[in-house]
Amino acid sequence: MTKPRPRIAVLGMGNMGRALAARLLERGFQVSVWNRTPRSLAALAEAGAHELQSIASVWDVADIAIAFVANDEALREVTLPPRGILSAPVKDRLFIDMSTVSPTVSREIARAAAESGVDYLRSPVSGNPSVLTSGNLTMIVSGPTRAFERGRELLGEIGSTVLFVGEEEEARFVKLAINAGLAITTQLLAELVLLAERYGLDRATFLDVLGSSVLGSPFIKYKTRGLVERDYAATFTTALLAKDLRLALSLAADADLTLPVVELVSSLVESAAEGYADADFAALLPNLQRAHGHAPDLPPSDETAPLV
Repeated sequence: MTKPRPRIAVLGMGNMGRALAARLLERGFQVSVWNRTPRSLAALAEAGAHELQSIASVWDVADIAIAFVANDEALREVTLPPRGILSAPVKDRLFIDMSTVSPTVSREIARAAAESGVDYLRSPVSGNPSVLTSGNLTMIVSGPTRAFERGRELLGEIGSTVLFVGEEEEARFVKLAINAGLAITTQLLAELVLLAERYGLDRATFLDVLGSSVLGSPFIKYKTRGLVERDYAATFTTALLAKDLRLALSLAADADLTLPVVELVSSLVESAAEGYADADFAALLPNLQRAHGHAPDLPPSDETAPLV
């Protein structure tokens, strides 16, 4: 007898949450969706998703709930008492959090999950909405082995690479370290492009050479098209990167470590977020252009979005 597929609820309809819900629908899952604030979910509803009016009803329609929210406070609101999905005992349910949040809040979620009888996996991801849509997402997973074995098949339906890194908060540490590396690499890329153009080099030519050099990486090659086309539509916003760097530096402080490069780049990302909060974090380049009196690829926003 074929084992029935689990019913899935996706909580949080940002760019990643919407892409996740769409992929699960395409893979044939029964999907319910919920968001903290009103926004149009018409496209997902037309594709077959059930829109939840209240988070309190999640476990009535789902065996597995997946959260994709912006920050610690949003995750607390979604999960913890008095209104979150871990407020009351339930049986045979799995909660997977794919958000990038602090280990501190993740430990709070773990305690609440244990009290409610829900299995809990931390599964932050490496990739953006287009990578998720194509099925090439990398899942960085930690939590109890039993929960991982239960969620492994579903995670494999979502992404191409599933990496189990430990039984507690290890996935949180790995994800924040990766995002610190992304920030450093992006700031370096911005500086090298500015230097090359200052001496008359064509941007596309320079980035092609850089991507083919010893410094080349999948990330640099991936970012090349957007930088050449001056396209800063957000795959991951500057404000969210600023938040993640604050979390990474908090981890370092807790371990009595000094990370001078991360500290410097964090201050530069915070500066960029003042004018480019909602733009892609590659806006570190136009922010650097402005600082040197160059016409930026992208003018800063007149309205600065709140830093999360």
